Amino acid sequence: MQHSERSEAPEQKPVSHSAEAHSGQPISTQATLNKTAEQAIEQLAEIAALSSSVKQIYTSQLKLTGQIATAEWQLTGRSLTIAAALVVCFGAGLILLWGSILLLLGYLLFQLSSSLLITGTALVLLQFVLLFWCWRSLGYVLSQVGFSNTWRQLRLLFLAPKQEQ
Repeated sequence: MQHSERSEAPEQKPVSHSAEAHSGQPISTQATLNKTAEQAIEQLAEIAALSSSVKQIYTSQLKLTGQIATAEWQLTGRSLTIAAALVVCFGAGLILLWGSILLLLGYLLFQLSSSLLITGTALVLLQFVLLFWCWRSLGYVLSQVGFSNTWRQLRLLFLAPKQEQ
């Protein structure tokens, strides 16, 4: 036995080409919605462009920070080399030069004062003045060792800069 089924299509409305017929909303509301959607899409595109720009700037700043770290590493090596050379100079050259100067000054002071106590005290004071100057010079050279600029750049890169008042 064969069944013959009957299919019925739903009743169709007449086709209208107006915007009101498609959405059931007035034309002005539909235009406003379209304009708002276009503005939202434009704003999203602008946000995407800005985020890409921020990424590029962050990447370039990270590269610059790496270059600063490399430069500071080289400067640190140079400063340590100079500090070592200064220590060697203090150990060798100053002993000879300063020793000669102290002998000459000691002889002259002893001739003027005929006092061993005054001569010895003056020479010891001169020795302390020279050692103090050498120590300060060595401290300055060693203060150049470090990565202060690199740390500053990393803090600027990863932490929000503090507002200056």
